[in-house]
Amino acid sequence: MKWEITFNGITYRCINCAYCCSCEGWRIYLNYFDVLKLKDYKDCIERCKGEFKYRLKINERGCILLNNNLCRVHLEKGYEFKPLMCKIFPFSSMVKWDGTPLLIIKHYCKGICKGETDKKVIKEVIEYIKELYFDNFEEIIENGMEHSSKTLLYKDFKITWEEREEFGRYIFSSKNFDEMFERCKEIFGNNIKLIDIGIFKSIKNNIAKYHNQENEEEIIRYLLELNRREHFRKIPFYEEVEKLLKISKYLSKFKNVLRAEGNIDKKLFIDKKINIH
Repeated sequence: MKWEITFNGITYRCINCAYCCSCEGWRIYLNYFDVLKLKDYKDCIERCKGEFKYRLKINERGCILLNNNLCRVHLEKGYEFKPLMCKIFPFSSMVKWDGTPLLIIKHYCKGICKGETDKKVIKEVIEYIKELYFDNFEEIIENGMEHSSKTLLYKDFKITWEEREEFGRYIFSSKNFDEMFERCKEIFGNNIKLIDIGIFKSIKNNIAKYHNQENEEEIIRYLLELNRREHFRKIPFYEEVEKLLKISKYLSKFKNVLRAEGNIDKKLFIDKKINIH
């Protein structure tokens, strides 16, 4: 099964900050094989309800196996004994409308930076994800995909999922926000009024404060990444575009756009909601 990589132009370099071990809004769940590998750390494991039956315990610092910002398992046993979720972070997976597995990267990892992720790393992470979910992976794909052929362009107009994907790639591969505005007009026509087009002016004004073209390029790159993740595919496409533009407006207020992207990803993956005006 071919995977789609959603984060072109972004990678990460571990800075040994142990943020991934802090369990701030998440837990480290264990599958059957993880539990077997961690048989010498039974006191650090607890039962839980849900998809996984076991997870690592936590204390005031985060993961109970964290010691002086270092992982006890890694130090005492070696990298191969670490739980799969630990090996996977900051990567994760989602499911595309057609059932294609998506490899994503979570921007709230403090080591996120510009660059290309090594293909070997991508291959290893994909194998870890499949190993983590084991027999349930096909079920996850089935439950995550769409089973209808149509989606909404706006409230009373349906298009195919292929068309929606094509429109999204077209809009969010723009070179700048002027071009993005023109492409939105091209797709929505008279219905462009459904979108608050004043956002474009606000974004440009904010970016101009820093006189930094790289910020504009990075914001648009991140919008394409969000579009490829399909966070908002359950709403009409014009609403998705407006939501992504509001995210752009938020990002355009920051000199360090990558850090601001981390704030957005926290809202999407940890808070499970995003409320930006």
